[in-house]
Amino acid sequence: MIAINLNKPGLASPLLGISLAYLTIILWFLPSYLNWDLNLYAGLILIPFICRIKRNRLSMRYLLPAVGSLILAICLPVNTTFFIALLFSTLLFLESNFGKLTEAFLFLLFLISPVFKYIFGTVDFSIRLWLTGRVAALLNSMGIHATAVGNQIELEKYSFAVDPVCAGLNMLIISLILCLFLIVQYQKQSGRSLNFLWVAALFLFTIVLNICGNFFRIFLLVIFKIMPGTFFHELFGILCLVIYVILPLVLGLKTSISRQGVHIPQEKYQQDLALNPLRHPVLQFTLIASLIFAGTRIVTADTLITVNENIQLTGFKKNLLKTGISKFENDDLLIYIKPTPFYVPGHDPKICWTGSGYDFKQIKKERIGHSDIYTALLVKGKDKIYAAWWFDSGTTSTVDQLEWRWKDATGHHPFYLINVNAMNRKNLKEQVISLLSNRNYLIAKP
Repeated sequence: MIAINLNKPGLASPLLGISLAYLTIILWFLPSYLNWDLNLYAGLILIPFICRIKRNRLSMRYLLPAVGSLILAICLPVNTTFFIALLFSTLLFLESNFGKLTEAFLFLLFLISPVFKYIFGTVDFSIRLWLTGRVAALLNSMGIHATAVGNQIELEKYSFAVDPVCAGLNMLIISLILCLFLIVQYQKQSGRSLNFLWVAALFLFTIVLNICGNFFRIFLLVIFKIMPGTFFHELFGILCLVIYVILPLVLGLKTSISRQGVHIPQEKYQQDLALNPLRHPVLQFTLIASLIFAGTRIVTADTLITVNENIQLTGFKKNLLKTGISKFENDDLLIYIKPTPFYVPGHDPKICWTGSGYDFKQIKKERIGHSDIYTALLVKGKDKIYAAWWFDSGTTSTVDQLEWRWKDATGHHPFYLINVNAMNRKNLKEQVISLLSNRNYLIAKP
């Protein structure tokens, strides 16, 4: 148990005041921002085992990240930028007044925050498509006829969809948290420490292990025809996680740290937190005031998007929605065109359509002319909608999340999410070809 020593209470009162201010902001903002799931609970439980405060070693290393992220949060007042500013400001306050925190704590906070999910979400769907194709190829090489149709594997009369939950990719964060916990424990036992690059390499290794584990999980589920919602479906997922992820980490990390770790002197960790006068009071009060100012200005990302009201499609009735989406419809087609700045996460038609009660089936990547697009079948009861979507700037069309975000961030023409929906495949394909052939409608200036 950490004891608090009230050393010179009069001088310590500003420190207590700033501490309460940070605590108030954290309790006000974080509960609604964080995803309260298994990953978060696991991370919170492991904080006492991962986070340590190095005694009598104060640090200002988070000064530039705190100031830079606060400026960004004020200029771009959305939840994610405010979270990053709050994170670095809090770390700066703690390290400059109480003691230097172990770097593993920053890694842990990053893993359990929605920021990591947003980043991984940009490549998640591509990984699932790749896994589907590789599993189908392995089955065919074994003489078992299987067909990969987007994120589905068709085998005889069975169809297996490689969805986020089914694929087990949602266990990635748990795997990385476990990797971090093992690194901290092995470093403590061996008295050796890995540098940042080695920790990053081990995280990458864990991601590769997780993908391999999911590959074999999907393979086993398909070959034994184990359907979702059954006991063995969950059991195979747990076994693959243990065999292909946890065991290699347990066996490999200790060896890596003993060979590559640098010997460090035994650290003394703070057990008696003496409340001394607040250090850098002007800076601390400025940061708190800036956080309050930024926090009261938080808006949804949609309100920051510049809407191009000049976009028109011949033969369609247009309706400009409050979210900045341009909705075009006629008797046969429904088209949504949404501005997509690089900093906005989660642009995917599945979010909106799933919220309307539709299930996505037969999701796949198709090549139309010189462009790649995604297509899917949306099903709700007896209703069926054929959908296609891609990202387009008027000069570049792509489904690669990293490509369009990078080009948008580096001054390319603004990108839009194009979502075309039709009652039959023929109308869908004709409209997609038409939009990809003549994209001048996107270049018109707002």
